[in-house]
Amino acid sequence: MRIAKVLTSVALTSAAALSATGVFAASDETYANGRSIYGVPASQGAESKVLDVANTKFANIKCGDTITFRSGDKTFTWKFDVAGHRAVDLQKIAPAGFTKQPLMVYVSRNDAERT
Repeated sequence: MRIAKVLTSVALTSAAALSATGVFAASDETYANGRSIYGVPASQGAESKVLDVANTKFANIKCGDTITFRSGDKTFTWKFDVAGHRAVDLQKIAPAGFTKQPLMVYVSRNDAERT
């Protein structure tokens, strides 16, 4: 009985330590602090481009760009700060119900980033 209590205590302490150091992330698409690996929502008006989802199958942008996406009368704005400069499926960052139209956003390094 005493051994079980000690093992439980060690397991809980280890889990807390791992969680505090950020080893446990909320998901594969968020950092441990809850922030998306794809960037952050931004305020409209800060964008460098406006993309109409109905007329676009893919987009090539640079890391750090802020894009406003339009689908009919709906819009949302996103600043791309993508870990590893990977492609982003619009469905992963768009508000629920924004669109069913598929769109891939390909993010490359910007000119200010180190190589």
